[in-house]
Amino acid sequence: MADSATAKKLDGRHERTEQTRLRILAAARDLMLSGNLEPTTTDIAKHAGITTRTLFRHFAVAESLHRQMIQAAEHSVEAIMDEPFPESIATPEQWRLQLTHIIDRRSRVYEHLLPIYISPLFQRQRSTHTHNRPASVPATQRRQRLNKVLPAALRQDRPLFEAIDATLGIEFWVSLRHSQNLSAKQARRTVEIAIDKLTGCSA
Repeated sequence: MADSATAKKLDGRHERTEQTRLRILAAARDLMLSGNLEPTTTDIAKHAGITTRTLFRHFAVAESLHRQMIQAAEHSVEAIMDEPFPESIATPEQWRLQLTHIIDRRSRVYEHLLPIYISPLFQRQRSTHTHNRPASVPATQRRQRLNKVLPAALRQDRPLFEAIDATLGIEFWVSLRHSQNLSAKQARRTVEIAIDKLTGCSA
């Protein structure tokens, strides 16, 4: 009985620890998505309803917090990216209409995550981990989704596939919105035009 009670107590402690960790990550993400592009640990702790001491017990190094927050934000939108296509366009022959749906989804997701991707925190993370870094999980999944949709002729032309993948990537969206100062509507139309040209087929 004592062992069972101890195990239950430890499980409860681990669960509370994980809940606090997730609350910290959510607080950091929420602050950035609301316009605070470089929240301090004090900002994050206050938003999470904890002390900075508690925050540092979970994330001794701020860089670890920032990295995990970005990863959590990316994973939070995976359900949208994996939405099935409508039955009316679910066949391989309708791949171009499927691409239009992909553009719509990614435009929504990228626009939602835009404050994070233009933040100084993200830029530092990217510059720190660029060299010898494997493709991120979201980037790999993005390519896998594209592979499932494109016809063989486009999949097997490596430079063309890479051009299509880059056009549908977050980096291109950030460039259109942040560097070229296009509206979300203009950016989405620009992506559509580029895909039309690259695939030689319009929706």
